[in-house]
Amino acid sequence: MFAKKCIAALCAAASLLPLPALAWGHQGHMLVGAIADQLLTPQAQAGLQRDMGLTLAQAAPWADCAKGVGLGTRGFEYAADERWPSPACTRFETAEGVKAMQSYASRNWNTCGQTRDCHKTYHYADVAYAHGRYKMGYVGTNDHDLVHAINAAIAELQGQPVPPPFSITSRGEALRMLAHFIGDLHQPLHVGALYLDAAGNTVDPDAPGSTEVLETRGGNSIDTGHGNNLHALWDDIPDGLRADAVPASMLQAARALRKSRAGVGRLAQTWASDTVAVSGAAFAGLSLGPANMDKGSRVWPATFVDPADYRARQNALQRAQLTKAGARLAQLVNALYAVPR
Repeated sequence: MFAKKCIAALCAAASLLPLPALAWGHQGHMLVGAIADQLLTPQAQAGLQRDMGLTLAQAAPWADCAKGVGLGTRGFEYAADERWPSPACTRFETAEGVKAMQSYASRNWNTCGQTRDCHKTYHYADVAYAHGRYKMGYVGTNDHDLVHAINAAIAELQGQPVPPPFSITSRGEALRMLAHFIGDLHQPLHVGALYLDAAGNTVDPDAPGSTEVLETRGGNSIDTGHGNNLHALWDDIPDGLRADAVPASMLQAARALRKSRAGVGRLAQTWASDTVAVSGAAFAGLSLGPANMDKGSRVWPATFVDPADYRARQNALQRAQLTKAGARLAQLVNALYAVPR
């Protein structure tokens, strides 16, 4: 239940929340990879070096770096994106690395029913958080969403045909995708979603006869003030977390996390359901107003009823999700390399 009003003092306090830094785009992903790197079997470590020549922490930002490829008058060209600063993408900006990103983007450009940028849709699904699970057929799922992208990369690594609309041409490319997408799978607003009507009321997009069901684009259309949106706020990670200094408590928790019992082909859906189940925390404690129009799109203004409480809950959930992502990335990679080639 969302509060419908916010008293002036609390609304003012909400403005004191720190500005987001889009960190789950590189520091967060590298942290996930760094946790996983410490949980790999010797067989998996050797396989990664043979097939990719990178650690999981090094490979983790690659799928975001590839978003810098665009279609211009001279074909597909790469331009560094300031949101993914050094050293996240620098290692991929060699002549060979740029060519690989251009190839990936061009092969996955207009294969999914969109006119362009299909590979950017591989990073998310948008399941109404109230469902508590991921299920194909819900609004916000499709054959080119995050769950299906992970399964396509797994298929390549298992020597099976890669299903359309995905095009994956090497084990190294598939591993770079997994190193990133397993991180995305655990970012609450990459899987769980809030659907609203124009007045700011929560609606179920899958309910029979639903009308005026509007998506919030993973929280990108929820304005938290000062030029920030809710998705960007959750892309940030708690202060002090770095891939080159994984906290002992997170690594201990990752080692202790119970392994998922699902088969490899069911892991992405199982873990997506887990993320949907916790994603409601991102929307709890918000006061939402009626939508405004901004450059032709609806944007809902939001304030935090108790900013300090919201930030504390956010930080705790982010640490838990980053830990899970690292442990599960290792579980998946270890399983894939446990099978003799």
